[in-house]
Formats: sequence, C-alpha cells, structure tokens
Amino acid sequence: MVLGSRYVEKTAYKSSGARRVGMILLANLVRLAVGYSIKDTTSGYRVVNRRTIELFSEYYPTDYPEVEVLVLLHRHRMRIYEVAVEMKERQAGVSSINPVRSVYYMVKVSLSVLLEVLRPKIGKDGGERR
Repeated sequence: MVLGSRYVEKTAYKSSGARRVGMILLANLVRLAVGYSIKDTTSGYRVVNRRTIELFSEYYPTDYPEVEVLVLLHRHRMRIYEVAVEMKERQAGVSSINPVRSVYYMVKVSLSVLLEVLRPKIGKDGGERR
C-alpha cells in the first residue's frame, strides 16, 4: 500500500492541537504494534494493489478503518510506503469528527490495535506462533 502522508516532508498543512495529539498517540501505538514508524496513520489517501484488495475483500474494518488497516497489512506481511502529499485547507463543510466522536474514535481504534497485537499469529503450517 502507498500511503499519502502529510508528515513525511514539511508542508503548509496545520491540524488543530487536539487532533495533532491524537495523531501522535495513534502513530506511537501503531509503531508499537508493527515495529516501525508510520507518520500519518489517519490518512485516507491510499493506493493498493490487487493482493491487498483481495485481503480487504475478506476483511475490512468498517468503523474508522485507517489505523486498523495498517496493522492488518503488517500482520499479513504486506509493505506500506509513505509518500508526501500536500493537503489543502478545507474549503467548505465541517469535520464529521466532533469531540464525542473523537473520544469514541481514540478508544475504539486503540482497542482494535491492541487486540490485533495480542492476537496469536498463524504460521504457514497453520499453527500458532508468537
């Protein structure tokens, strides 16, 4: 998967302080889960190949999938590349993530990632491995 990242290079993009704290917490949680840094875990700007689409057809998280998908791909030994993108300021409308949804999002995504980390891995022979 190629992930369009707002943070690979310095850009003009500015997020709110609360949103930035959430992004940093999620990036650290993902780093703990996968063993390497992904700078923009909440980016929805993604390009995937056929193998990834096949995996997504078997399972794709439906409620705030951006972060959970990163751990899923790592678990299936798929590569994730980040490339710099320039995000423009919102021209109209408002974010669907309000303060209540922000708390729900952080709890839900954190639990999902932690459960994925704790789930036993399956080896090529079908047996569990850690």
